[in-house]
Amino acid sequence: MKNYLLSNETLGYVTSQEQSNTDKRFLVSGSKNVQIDYQKKVKSRSGYSRLGAANTALTQNRNAWTWNTSNGFKAPQRFYDDELEVYLGTVDGQAINAWTRVLASWSTTERMRCALWWDTTENIDLQIMVIGDANLYEWNGAVATVDSIEATTITKKGTTTFAQNRFYTTRNKTLICVRTGTEYTYTSGEGTTTLTGITDTTGIIAGDILIQKIVTTSNKPVSGFTNHFIYSFENQLVIGSEDYNEIYISQNDDYDDFTFSSPRIAGEGALLNLDSPNRALSSIGSKLVIFSGKSTLYDVQYETITVGTVLCESLKIKKLDVGINQGALCQEAVVQIGNSIAYLTNEVALRIIESPDNLTGINPKTFSNPIKPDFDAEKWWDSSYKPDAFGIWYKNMLIFSLPQASHVYILNFVEDADGKLFRFWNPPQVLPVGPMSIIDLDDGNGAQLYGHSNSVPETYLLFDGASDGVYSGMEVEDKLPIEAIAIFAYDNMKNRAVLKKFDEYYVEGEITPSTTELEMELDYDYGGVGGKVKRNIDGSDYTILEGAIGYNSLAQQSLATNPLGGLLYAPSDSRKFRVIFELASEDFFERQVKFSTNDVDKYWAIISHGANDKLSPRRPNNIMK
Repeated sequence: MKNYLLSNETLGYVTSQEQSNTDKRFLVSGSKNVQIDYQKKVKSRSGYSRLGAANTALTQNRNAWTWNTSNGFKAPQRFYDDELEVYLGTVDGQAINAWTRVLASWSTTERMRCALWWDTTENIDLQIMVIGDANLYEWNGAVATVDSIEATTITKKGTTTFAQNRFYTTRNKTLICVRTGTEYTYTSGEGTTTLTGITDTTGIIAGDILIQKIVTTSNKPVSGFTNHFIYSFENQLVIGSEDYNEIYISQNDDYDDFTFSSPRIAGEGALLNLDSPNRALSSIGSKLVIFSGKSTLYDVQYETITVGTVLCESLKIKKLDVGINQGALCQEAVVQIGNSIAYLTNEVALRIIESPDNLTGINPKTFSNPIKPDFDAEKWWDSSYKPDAFGIWYKNMLIFSLPQASHVYILNFVEDADGKLFRFWNPPQVLPVGPMSIIDLDDGNGAQLYGHSNSVPETYLLFDGASDGVYSGMEVEDKLPIEAIAIFAYDNMKNRAVLKKFDEYYVEGEITPSTTELEMELDYDYGGVGGKVKRNIDGSDYTILEGAIGYNSLAQQSLATNPLGGLLYAPSDSRKFRVIFELASEDFFERQVKFSTNDVDKYWAIISHGANDKLSPRRPNNIMK
């Protein structure tokens, strides 16, 4: 009987350690497009599929988000070139399933950013946007489809009223026909399915999509101020700029009113002065925080005071020096996670402030050190040297995309049954995305992660299928191969200075029948200087296959640890395999193993691997001096 020294789990991905001094269970530099699941298997990543129609225009998505409105309407949006679009599924019983224009001809080359503000009169939340000019832009998310038209009336499909579809009853009563771009003003009928008082309905036909017109409020907070950042805190809008040191805060009952009295009454506007221009806005727990410059974080402190008989509120900022270049890289790289903030710094590094109590000026915890060489080598800025990175929290994972490099990095957070938290990085994923958002299409699949293209106005469901593809419904127009590579650290059996040998290598894992060429490469000594051996694992070879890989039932699988779509569950046709390769015995100091495919419709996972290693009787005379 032979004894095999096996690696029975994959612990993560590291590049900051020398590869021959790294635990052999870690993946190392050169690995890509593979992911480590919660069962500690490494597997080829799933692909992506397009949401909506193809678009060949060479303009990237500059930002994207999903607005889950107060009345349950889901409004995924993307902003590119001069257009803001919303993805509409079924509206008033009519299936649209397409990205639909909200407004075009925005005059800007900046990112659009937005925040939500509650209107107590309309009793709905409003989306307020900024685009790097002196204006605020308001949209209420109202959408309806036309059933019939009369000379001065429009009747919608479905049974909900126009007001229930979020159309204004008191604010700006102007709507737009998406097909023609024509504006129409109504006077009444919002509480019914028919709008009335329209001067002329010419141009509208049955089936048209109607949206509420975006309202522009000019020169707010003040004339000439370039509004780059917007955040909602206790129903007050916080406005910042890349060009100015001021932060303006609105009143909580009127988002475009930034006035305040002296002494200041709670809920009134405010003006804060920073030492450098704004870089990002966020909050942690009940605290508003402001990033400015490259190295500064401010804690905004609200204090209730009594002036005479009047209950007032003071608003002060406390400067927290978090270290050189340890301020936020950009707004899109700041991610809120409960009572924590994760953000990319200007170093660039991933740092996390884990609770409001950490806002004391002490350096935040650094989480990117295991892959620091990767971060140091990445393209974090665009051609104009403006920060270009996006972050999101999805199913216990911090995910960052780098549009300039088409790379995505994933940091997993896992809590075991004893409450112990551990985390690990995955190798970089090569994906053509920039902004990311979580979208629920009400199709039974729940909220899923989508990436918005870094080169064309398209959106992709990430980690879907076994190929990087362009899809039209269920029909695949094209498929792109996924180059999946898993490279493990060198194995020297913890005895670097003596020769070893083996003549059999064991591999156990999962594979689909279409994966006929899963290549295993063994490199003898550093860089394969002692030789390279390659063997193929064939998913159609029934002699190495066992039973099908079963799905875990929902009752057995914790929802809190269910990772990216397609990452936990193997494809339905995948099989378990075991194979032992017989090889010529060669002496070596250390050995590295690589697994890879580069084709469409491939799936594989490595559960365990290792050789029947033993010490060689030979001395390394060639290096004896």
